[in-house]
Amino acid sequence: MVGRLRGDGRAGVCLAAAFALTVTTGPAEARTAQPFAVPAGRLSDALIALSEQADISIAIADPRLDLLHTAGIRGRYEVADALRRVLAGSGYGFVFVDARTVRLVRQAPAPARLSTSPPTPAPRPRPAPPPDGSGPDIVVSATKQRLGLLSYPASISVVEPERAELARAGGKGTGFILGKLPQLSSTNLGPGRNKVFIRGIADSSFNGSSQATISQYLGETRLIYSAPDPDLALYDMARIEVLEGPQGTLYGAGTLGGIIRLVPNAPDLQSWSVDLSAGLRATQDGAPGGDGAVTVNVPLVEGTLALRAVAYETIDGGYIDDAQRGLRDINRNKTSGLRAGLRWQPDTAWTVDLSVLSQDIASRDGQYTLRGEPDLIRRSAIAQPFDNDYRLADLTVRRDWGAVELVSATGFAHHAIRSTFDATPTAIGPAAAPVAFTEDITVRLFSHETRLSGQLGGSGSWLAGIGIVNNDDRIERRLGRPGSPALLAGLSNSTLDLAAFGEAGVPLTGDLVLTAGGRFSYVRQSSEFTGHTAAEGSEPVRTQRRLLPSAALSWKARPGLLVYARFQQGYRPGGLQVTGSSSAPGAERFGADRIGTVEAGLRFGMDNGARLSGSFAASLARWRDVQADLVGLDGLPYVANIGSGRVRNVAFSLAWRPRAFLSFEAAGFLNSSDLSKPSLAFADATDRDLPNIADEGGRFAAKYDRQFSWAQITFDAAIRYVGYSKLAIRAPFAMGQGRYYDVSSGARLGFGKWGVALDIDNLLNTRANTFSLGNPFSVAQGQQQTPMRPRSIRIGVDASF
Repeated sequence: MVGRLRGDGRAGVCLAAAFALTVTTGPAEARTAQPFAVPAGRLSDALIALSEQADISIAIADPRLDLLHTAGIRGRYEVADALRRVLAGSGYGFVFVDARTVRLVRQAPAPARLSTSPPTPAPRPRPAPPPDGSGPDIVVSATKQRLGLLSYPASISVVEPERAELARAGGKGTGFILGKLPQLSSTNLGPGRNKVFIRGIADSSFNGSSQATISQYLGETRLIYSAPDPDLALYDMARIEVLEGPQGTLYGAGTLGGIIRLVPNAPDLQSWSVDLSAGLRATQDGAPGGDGAVTVNVPLVEGTLALRAVAYETIDGGYIDDAQRGLRDINRNKTSGLRAGLRWQPDTAWTVDLSVLSQDIASRDGQYTLRGEPDLIRRSAIAQPFDNDYRLADLTVRRDWGAVELVSATGFAHHAIRSTFDATPTAIGPAAAPVAFTEDITVRLFSHETRLSGQLGGSGSWLAGIGIVNNDDRIERRLGRPGSPALLAGLSNSTLDLAAFGEAGVPLTGDLVLTAGGRFSYVRQSSEFTGHTAAEGSEPVRTQRRLLPSAALSWKARPGLLVYARFQQGYRPGGLQVTGSSSAPGAERFGADRIGTVEAGLRFGMDNGARLSGSFAASLARWRDVQADLVGLDGLPYVANIGSGRVRNVAFSLAWRPRAFLSFEAAGFLNSSDLSKPSLAFADATDRDLPNIADEGGRFAAKYDRQFSWAQITFDAAIRYVGYSKLAIRAPFAMGQGRYYDVSSGARLGFGKWGVALDIDNLLNTRANTFSLGNPFSVAQGQQQTPMRPRSIRIGVDASF
C-alpha cells in the first residue's frame, strides 16, 4: 500500500492527551475530475502511475497484474472512472476502503451464453499465473528495478510526505528525514555542512577530504561524491527512499552506509496548478524567522510537454550570543533555491526529463556554545561564516517496452563550499591578535548511467548497466589575519570511475528467490598538491580495479510477509591529503577502505486490510582500513586509515492504523561498534567505539487526520530519543554527546484549497548537547557543545490552486 511512512515521562502524557479523541468515518470516492497520463503497458505499472497521479493507495502486489496489459488513459477523469478504464477487460474491479485507499477485487467470469456462431479457434495457451499475491506493495525506484517492499531483499525505508506536511516543515532538508527515520544520524555543524550516516557506519565527526560514507540522489542523478550534505529543501517532493547498508553493486563507491534518494514530483502534462506556502517562526530567546515557497506547473503542450518549478527561501533566526564581541543571535541561516523540471512525453513509451537546481545556504556564524558560560553564550574573536552553493543540471531518458525498461541519466553538479574558523590562540587570552582559517572547496561532479531492467517469470527480475563518474575536488586552505589570510596549502583530487554492473533475481520456487549481482569498477585518480613538499612515494596517478559482489535470498513465507538474508559490499578509493604543520605542510596518500555486511530481516503486514505493519533487521558489518577525517591538536584537518572494525545493528519499525483517520508509528535501533584492530598510530585510542553514532535511539509518533464536512483536521506529535555517542575515538577529542529527547507537535485546519497550521518544535525546550564540535581550533579544550534550537513556534498558511 502506498503509505505515508514505511521503515519505522512528560512527553508521553502530551501525546496521550493529543490523541485521545476517537471518531468514526466512512470511505468516500473522489468525485473531482483531474488529469491523468497513464501509459499503455503492464497493468501493474499502470496502476502504480495512476496511484501516484491520483495520490491514492492501491493494492498492486498480485503477480497476475504483471501478466496483464492495459491501453492506458490520457485526459481528465474522476478517480473512480480512471480506475474503471485502466482495469477494463482485466477481470479486476475495485473497492474504496476509505477516501484514499483502494483494494482490487477479482471479478467472477461472466456466465457462458449459448451461441449459434461457428466456434472460434482456441487461443494459444498462456502460462499459468503465479499464486495469489499478498496485497499492497510500493515499487521503490531506488532499487533500479520494478521491485517493491514485498520483493526487495534488504532494509529499506520510504517516506511519502503530503504536500501540506512539507509546507508545515518550512523548508527543512535533511533534518526532516532525520526526524522521520532514527536509523539516520548526522553531525550538527549547521545547515549544509554536515555528514550524514546510516545504520552506524560513521568514519568521523570532522569534515575533510575523504569521500562520504553515503551517497545522495535527486531522481536518477548523483548529488555528491566528496562533499558534505547539500541539505536540499524538500519542497514539492513526492517521496524519500533510503536503502540501508552497503550499496556497492548498484551504486558504486561511497555507499558504505547506504543511499538517500529524493524523488521530486514530476511535471503534470495535463493541468495548471499553483501551490503556495508561507510561515513565520518565533524562537524562544532568539530572533524570528520565516519561510515561503511557490510551486507552479504549466502544461506547455497539453499531454506532451510540461514545466514544473519551485522557488523558495527560508530564514532561521539566530539564538546564540557572543559575549566577547557583544553580539546577539549571531547564528542566522538563510537558504534560497530554485528547482525546475521540463518533461516531454512524445508517446506513452518515451519520457524525457530535463531539470535544473540551484540552492544557496549562508550562515552568519557557528551554532555552538561553551560550557561554563551562561545559557546560549560563547566567546570568539571573529565571525565564523559558512556558505554552501549548489548547482545541478540533469537529463533522464526512459523507454518502456512493457517487459523491458531503459533508463539513461546524465548529470553535472557544481558545488562551492567556504568555511571560516576562529584560529586565534586562546592561551594568550582575549588580547591576542585575531587569526582566521579559511577553507574553500570546489567540487565538479559529472555522472552518467544507462541501464536495462526487466522481469524473470512472475517474481524474478534482472538488471544490467554501465556507469561513469568523474569527480574533481579542489581545496584551498589559508591561515592568517582576517580578511587576508596567507595560503597554507592547496590540493586537488580527480577521480574517474568506470563501471559495469548487473543483478538478477531468479525464482527457485514460487515464493523463494535467489538474487546475485556484481559491479566491476575501474578507478583512476590523479592528484596535485600546492605546498612545500609531498610525502615520498605519493604517486600523482593511481589506478584501482574493484569487484563488488552481492547475494540475497528472499522468501514470501505467507501473504504480506517477506523474510530475507543478504550479503553486500562497498568501498571508497582513497586519495591525497594535506599533512604536516602550518609552517611546513606536506601531502601523502590515504588508502582505500572496504566494508562487507551480512544482514537478515523481515517485513510484514503488507496484505490487504492489514492494520499493523512493520520490519525487523539485524546486521553485522566488517570494515577494513577505515578512512577517517580528523583534526590535529593544532586544529588542522587531515585523513588517516585508523584500522579495522565491526558494526552490529538491530532495528525495528512498526506502523499501526486502528482507524482510517488514526495512525501510530514506532521505530528504534540498538548499535554496537568497535575499532577491533586499530592501526599502529591509533593503538592508544581510549574508547574504540566508532564516533558520532548513538548506541540506541528511537521514535514514536501519532497522527489524527479526519475530513469533516466543513474542514479537514490534522493533529500530530512525535518523540525522538537520541542516545549517547562521542566525538572521536581518542583523547582529547573523545567527548560525549547525545542522550536527549526531542518532542514536537502540531495541528492543521484545511479548508478545501487552503489551510492554516501551528507547529511547535523542541516542545520541552531541551538544552541537550547534540554535537561537541563547533570550531576545530579550540575543540581540544573540551568546552564546546551544540544545543538544540530552543522551543520555536511556527504559524503557517498553504494554498493550492
